Amino acid sequence: MKAIILSSGKGKRMMPLTKDIPKPMLEIHGETLLLNKIKMLEKISIDSIFVNVAYKKEIIKQYITNLTQDINIVDEGNEPLGTASGIRNITQNFNSESFIVINSDVITDFNLKIIKDLDLGHKLAHIVLVETPDYLDGDFEVENNNIVKGIKYTFTGIGKYHTELFKKYNNQDLGDILRAEKDIGFTIYDGQWMDIGTPERLEKVRQLIQSPK
Repeated sequence: MKAIILSSGKGKRMMPLTKDIPKPMLEIHGETLLLNKIKMLEKISIDSIFVNVAYKKEIIKQYITNLTQDINIVDEGNEPLGTASGIRNITQNFNSESFIVINSDVITDFNLKIIKDLDLGHKLAHIVLVETPDYLDGDFEVENNNIVKGIKYTFTGIGKYHTELFKKYNNQDLGDILRAEKDIGFTIYDGQWMDIGTPERLEKVRQLIQSPK
């Protein structure tokens, strides 16, 4: 199975930390957010990992080149394409298949094997939700075992998708597709998860997570 780590955003809310480096290169106890996701995917034996780059892309390219892992870099140009367009840009050369996507700027102990092993069946997507933390506005509610727009749950940036979803919709942002598609599977996760969207939240995670020994 293939997996994508979304890494092309500008990280405007992280300024001034992202003035000179892209957000995926920010560190928690010496480990970059990007490497953290690579390790999560390697742990579940993903066959191919794709990383899209745009903002400060040369820094990420050089970093990946220096890793021992075999990572596929997809250059979006000088401006990020958007989450859905970035995925579509990568998967245009995929076969008709399912794949995993994870945002580089989240920290979680969610076991990605859960969605790797999951059969999408007739659905085109299965996403992971958490109860909305106090620092976010929320994305979805659950009604009759279906997700609808709301505020109770937040999309974690983790999901499994079929390539057909990105042929069915031409939206630029993934959130718009998830709100448009009526038949999406979901898992509600009650473990550790945090969106690293601001310098304050990055510092909070650094305090909460113990340094690796």
